[in-house]
Amino acid sequence: MENISALHAVKEELTYLNQMFPLSEFVDHFDTFADGSFPSHWHNEFELQIMLKGNAEYRVNGTRYIVSEGSAIYIAPEAVHMMKALSSNAIGYNVVLLPQFLTNLFQVSNCEKYAAPLTSRHPEAFVITPERKEGHVVLELLKRMYYAESTHTAYELFLLEHLIGIWRNLLAILPKAASVSENSSKFLREQRMRTMLHFIRKNYAQPITISEIAAAANISKSECFRCFSELSRMTPIEYVNQFRLLQAAQLLTSTKNSISDICYSTGFNNTSYFTKKFKEQYKATPRSYRTQNLL
Repeated sequence: MENISALHAVKEELTYLNQMFPLSEFVDHFDTFADGSFPSHWHNEFELQIMLKGNAEYRVNGTRYIVSEGSAIYIAPEAVHMMKALSSNAIGYNVVLLPQFLTNLFQVSNCEKYAAPLTSRHPEAFVITPERKEGHVVLELLKRMYYAESTHTAYELFLLEHLIGIWRNLLAILPKAASVSENSSKFLREQRMRTMLHFIRKNYAQPITISEIAAAANISKSECFRCFSELSRMTPIEYVNQFRLLQAAQLLTSTKNSISDICYSTGFNNTSYFTKKFKEQYKATPRSYRTQNLL
């Protein structure tokens, strides 16, 4: 496939080359992320990522998962998740697909029962290792997708063939949904977190207060702090700054906008403060970062 670096915002709204085949592929070079980590985000798609090199830690709805080189992780639609490299030069291949694509396909094929993990969003996440035969098959199919070029004959059919094979084998190893009732307070907190992340994504270029973030989800400031602590391992303002700096890093390498323009367009109102926070997160000044990472 094409070597697409995944400096792709919080990925809440992905675009597709073919709207009728809503799949996106990314190659995550963790070293391009500040501190090797990508902040909490969510999207309507389910996600599969195989670690091609190195190891990574994922937090999915607050639960920690370790994915070693050669293994992969499945993340359910709408799950709030973040990731962090545990080794240098970590690289992951990432596939995201709208669940409706598979559920519609299964429906017309009278195979609706095979969409259960997508419609129930259980499990929230699952690490795929090669020990079981089905896990080994999933990993091999992901590798084939990674190594295939987009110029491959009937490329979309190639992807579809492999996705069906991946899903068939995943069904054999995904844990069954628990019979106990869902933890309503946990579910509510995840809903609130998604709402607040969406608010930040839409308003990061403007001044944002904790009161406004909390109000977006109709909760108290203390509950806002609890949500971010549990699901993002940082305070709301730390998250806002990290997100703004991520946007700034993208603009530095993808546009010719001046550093002061980028500073103000990403929500900072002081270039000195912007430079200080950028250097703290990326270990380089904005100017140096642009020079080192021009695409």
